[in-house]
Amino acid sequence: MDTTIKLIAKTLGAAGVEVSGSDARFAAEAADGSRLKISIEGRQQRFMGALVDAAGVTRATLDVAPVSHVKDDPAFPGRVTLHVGKQLIHLDSRPTLAIEIVTNE
Repeated sequence: MDTTIKLIAKTLGAAGVEVSGSDARFAAEAADGSRLKISIEGRQQRFMGALVDAAGVTRATLDVAPVSHVKDDPAFPGRVTLHVGKQLIHLDSRPTLAIEIVTNE
């Protein structure tokens, strides 16, 4: 799980990671002041995220489990993809912070 947390944090550009056991929290911040706050519960393979704009308004929240696979793609720098069932959840940090959910069919 440590490898997965490091991959997500590094790819999204998180400045620091708080870890307690198999759980972790961190945030990716954009130059405009928006933030993607992330919390991962390792034992439950649970991913929680909140996309907050520069004015402090929460634009999207995400709470999914179990995450079966996490990967980055060199063709899309700054993107991490979570696999949850037949859903692919893209977390982007470039050019702007974003969450995109698509079906893997």
